[in-house]
Amino acid sequence: MLSRFFQLLSGWWLLIALLLGFALLQVLTIGFVLPVPFVSLVADILFYSTLYTLIAILLWNTLKYANFNTLSKIQQFIIYAALVLLSVAIISGAGIAVYMYVPFEGSGLLLSFIPVRILISLLVILLLLQHFSLKVCEIENIEIPIEEQTEIFENEKTVVETIERIAVKSGSKIHVVMVSDIVYIQSDGDYVQIFTSTGKYLKEQTMKSLEESLPTSLFARVHRTCIVNIQAIARVELYDKQSQQLTLKNGHQLKVSQAGYKMLRAKLGI
Repeated sequence: MLSRFFQLLSGWWLLIALLLGFALLQVLTIGFVLPVPFVSLVADILFYSTLYTLIAILLWNTLKYANFNTLSKIQQFIIYAALVLLSVAIISGAGIAVYMYVPFEGSGLLLSFIPVRILISLLVILLLLQHFSLKVCEIENIEIPIEEQTEIFENEKTVVETIERIAVKSGSKIHVVMVSDIVYIQSDGDYVQIFTSTGKYLKEQTMKSLEESLPTSLFARVHRTCIVNIQAIARVELYDKQSQQLTLKNGHQLKVSQAGYKMLRAKLGI
């Protein structure tokens, strides 16, 4: 929290320093070149400082949320060039409008200074874009703490779309197996054997990828080599001191690891 505060403070100080630098540049380029009254010069500086602040906010939000770094270099160049031209056009257009339609002492002299103003605005906008681009890169490259990485990973797992059927190719035939008809699944090297009430099917797929696609409310991985449909379980009994054994309704028996037994108990509510 404290580091975040100092980062925010440094950002504000940078903006203040930029505005003060602009004000000094105004004084050096206008105050000593044109006989503009001091009050008009201060008003002019405040007007353009406000414009630059608003443009800076718009540029920052545009770069922060537009994901420009995912675009190609040519696309980035075109967009950055468009942002520069648009920003300079807004600033110079607003200045011309004020000088022409809000006449004050020295407005005619300031209007004649617009070409130099455009050059100054171009430099300011380029500096802002460069700074904001670097800040966006820093944000995207921030290392996520382990706890947050785990939370993100768990959230990603929950949004994996579950499947309702599995297509299995056997020779020239394709069998469609409904997930609800699966009794259990066993690993077989780079393949899995899918057991149903009507037979078994061999499919080239890993247990991990298949497990992530199955409804968690219906299936439990009771062993590293076996996933079972909990509705197909007839009873759970002790196999030895270290493991349990499942007896399914079709008479098949499956070994259960300690981790698998804990998960199974949680799903069965026992």
